[in-house]
Amino acid sequence: MKRRHFLKGALYGTGGTLVALSGVGTAMGPLTPRRAAAAVQESENTVYSSCEMCRNQCPVAIHVNKGKVVKVEGNPHDPAMGGALCARGQAAPSLLYDPQRIKKPMIRTGQRGEGKFKEVSWEEAYKYIAENLKKVIEQNGGESVALASRKGPHDWFFRTIGKAIGTPNMFSHESTCPMTRAVAFHTTFGSEGIAADFGNAKYLISLNRNWFEGIHVPQTKAVMKMLNNGGKLVVLDPRFSVTAAKGEWLPVKPTTELAFVMAMAQIMISENLYDKAFVEHYTEGFDKWAESVQDKTPEWAEKETGIPKEKIIKVTREFAAAKPRAILDFGWRTALTSNDYQLRRAILIVNMMVGNFEVPGGLYQVKAAGVLKGFPDQAGYAKALGGVKQPGFPKPAKGRIDGTGVKGTPGQLIPAYDGAIGQLTESTLTGKPYPIKAWLVHRFNPVIGIPETEKTIAAIKKLDLIVTCDVYMTDTAYYSDVVLPECTYLERTEQVYDMSGLTPKYVLRQKAVDLVYPDTKPAWQIYKELGEKMGYGKYFPYKDINDFVSQQLTQAGLTVDVFKEKGLWTPPGMKPFYVRGTDPKAELALLATKSKKIDIFSDEVQEATGEGIPVYKQHPQPGEGQFRFVQGKVAVHTNDGTHNVPVLNELMPTNTLWINVASAKKLGIHDGDNIIVVAGKYEHKGQAKLTEGIRPDTVFCYHGFGRISPELKRAYGKGINDNKLISDDLGVVGNSVSSMTFVTLRKA
Repeated sequence: MKRRHFLKGALYGTGGTLVALSGVGTAMGPLTPRRAAAAVQESENTVYSSCEMCRNQCPVAIHVNKGKVVKVEGNPHDPAMGGALCARGQAAPSLLYDPQRIKKPMIRTGQRGEGKFKEVSWEEAYKYIAENLKKVIEQNGGESVALASRKGPHDWFFRTIGKAIGTPNMFSHESTCPMTRAVAFHTTFGSEGIAADFGNAKYLISLNRNWFEGIHVPQTKAVMKMLNNGGKLVVLDPRFSVTAAKGEWLPVKPTTELAFVMAMAQIMISENLYDKAFVEHYTEGFDKWAESVQDKTPEWAEKETGIPKEKIIKVTREFAAAKPRAILDFGWRTALTSNDYQLRRAILIVNMMVGNFEVPGGLYQVKAAGVLKGFPDQAGYAKALGGVKQPGFPKPAKGRIDGTGVKGTPGQLIPAYDGAIGQLTESTLTGKPYPIKAWLVHRFNPVIGIPETEKTIAAIKKLDLIVTCDVYMTDTAYYSDVVLPECTYLERTEQVYDMSGLTPKYVLRQKAVDLVYPDTKPAWQIYKELGEKMGYGKYFPYKDINDFVSQQLTQAGLTVDVFKEKGLWTPPGMKPFYVRGTDPKAELALLATKSKKIDIFSDEVQEATGEGIPVYKQHPQPGEGQFRFVQGKVAVHTNDGTHNVPVLNELMPTNTLWINVASAKKLGIHDGDNIIVVAGKYEHKGQAKLTEGIRPDTVFCYHGFGRISPELKRAYGKGINDNKLISDDLGVVGNSVSSMTFVTLRKA
């Protein structure tokens, strides 16, 4: 399929923002918009499901004609989607029919990283894994096995293996993504289920958030709605991103964002611009915050951030004037600094200073069915999903290698479900606090996803066993002992999951077509069968996925039939609601903090780190000849997951290094030159992109390129792998740190 066919189907919103793409490639060949529309009209059926081309899992409509997927679009029955879908989602058929997918289980025959494998039956693969895991466990204990995955419905099945083994060391990818935001939510509100009503806001400030490239379809549409309704967008970012182009760009000095936020608070307090009534009624510890920002003046912030004090004052006054429909976005991307969680906490505090909680155009707590009991007039609308009952699991013999949950230490703040994935490579290499001998990896790519690629490879080579389950021969799979082929989301049904917002919402991923490659399998089947081979069958008490779904829905009083027509369920007759929508002093019954208020001063953070109020720390800045190295997302790729998908690879096969024109001139570098990027002992070849749209002291590249698995034939060796250059340093709460690396440049 040619890119021109794909782009012909692009649908653009106001301002040229990419909302959806219509042309897709399938086994039936390229489709122009006219042919795609005709194929949809002629389709035998439409299957409503949820996407898995990124972590967001947007509800989708899958059009099937003669047993082939001809188009994927946003679910028109979901108001948040409205039929729109990003390029990644619409490229799903390109993945489905890709001949480069893994088609059969494989066992390594050569050295790790040599690329020599033999195809085997599932029975042989299960036997090999079971026998080798048994050896590891007998010699080193269950805790020596670690599991790592990208979060998703597969986790229930994948983690059941880990729980049965008795390992505490199970990790998600979150510490390389938005974990510090989750820590901020938990320590401020007592819950991670906090969201923003962007569409109804009047003023929105983004700190490095890029809705129009790191696309989350409902949120991107909501920001577009705000802009179309006359709202203002201010973007702090060292780079002139697509999102920055939609509003007022403030090229902030990286790692100083907290100074800007604290100065906002200082101005609002000194000029009496904050919502005193809200702060007094709903928050705890504001006096300590006011004291801590007393000297954080606009003049001070100008020196730290590089943003003129007049601009800081103007933006703060405008923000406060828009209250309560003003949002200082809490962010999404990987942590910028070692103490990034304090930036995210400070952002939430400033939001509370404009009283924007549980009102239209502000922040709100997700209205999942399980929390509606706090609202008697709403509780009858929905019941919580049930679960599959499992017998008790063995208790791990040792604590986690990353110290998660240990009271009185920063580890106390690490979300127990996620852990600090960066510690996995460190403990594997050093054997501290105890040895890790085996990794099980599902739909995650540590070689590209964890900072310091060479360190990750060295850790893998030291393992007794590594097993990877994925759809492609990823960089991590290439170094694995066993590779298991999972089918794509279009070929499988999975359990119902919660996507609640201002009302409860359940979504069911439903199989659209039969397996394209018959020896691939869904996660629910893979881990059930592996568990049975290992003697853990009792922990998988379901016959098949239909039985699993039935057990979920029975408790909620629903049946699978309610999902057939629309693919999702929301309570009939229930309208979106804000707790303070009509009563500004309504009880916030959902708060789960010890104080039962919004914790501006956090006892939990104080106990763990000694800094119950956000404290500003100066981070080192680039020296002469150095640049701050920052990274970000692009609209047509998902982290490190989609770069080999045919359509998406054609749209963007490689990345470049953004360099300020004046900075490049000093180095004799011209646009398009081949360059060497050096970070300490590591270096990487790349290509220069000269632009005025980046700070002179900063360089930037898109994440996920520079792939090292030759089996990713389209993506192999193209572009810069940013994580090869970034050190595997952990922040205060176990987060990977993305913006502390300095690089130098030279022409290749």
